This record gives sequence, C-alpha cells and structure tokens, in this order.
Amino acid sequence: MFPAIAVALTTLTVGACGSDAPEPDAAGFCAEIAANRDAVVDPALDTELDLAGVVEVHQRLAALAPLAIAEEWQVLLDVVERADAIARGDTAAVASVVEAAYAAERSAVRVAEWVLASCGVDLGPVTTISPQGRPEPADPPGVDPD
Repeated sequence: MFPAIAVALTTLTVGACGSDAPEPDAAGFCAEIAANRDAVVDPALDTELDLAGVVEVHQRLAALAPLAIAEEWQVLLDVVERADAIARGDTAAVASVVEAAYAAERSAVRVAEWVLASCGVDLGPVTTISPQGRPEPADPPGVDPD
C-alpha cells in the first residue's frame, strides 16, 4: 500500500486552512517549505505514523499558503489527507488516491513554480503524465528555422 501512496505524494506536494489558522504569510510559507522540503518532496513513508507527520507539515503549510497558491496547495493537501485516511488493504482507495494525485498535477506544477520563483526552493522536477507548459509552435512546412 505505501509504495502507491509514496508515488502519489512524490508526484505532488502540499495544504489546508482551518478557522483558527494563521493568515496567509508568504515569508512564513517560504521559511516553512525550506525547513520541510524533504517531507514535501520525498517523504519517508515507512509507517502510517510517517504519513501522519507528512499531513501535519502540509497542513501547517496550508495555513500559511499565500493567496497566489492557496487553492493549488489545498488540492495537494486534499490528496495527502485522502492518503492518510486509507484503510490498510483497501486497494480501491489506494487507486483513488493515485488517480487524485494525477488529477492534481497542474496544482503541483503551479506550486513548484511559485515556490522556486518566490522562495528560491526547488521542489522539482514535478513528475507529470501530461505536459504542463505551453507547447512551442512548430515551424511551418518549408520554412528553415535558421
């Protein structure tokens, strides 16, 4: 069970806000993501307790997530929380989390881009199934690019 969840979490990363949560704080978010980069990018998931720790990190980050990426971080946190709620041996739930992780690719890419540009922390490369950037237009037939 944990290998499939690890794949889903490694592909992604990220958080949620409660009513008592701190206000969005870009500087605080950057400091927290820098301090917990490994837990976000390559979490150690040997036990269920390890996954609970990963959820806590993502929730702390969600509480601080700046508005520019708060929605995307929430998408990623939702995946992490779903993974934490899976009952041992529930292969259908594992498949559902993996599917949700793939559906969250765009959010993961957006968060990684923002974190690199705003915090100087490299979370990538973010593994995706489909390309997330703008495709380069092809040269028209018969036109020499040089």
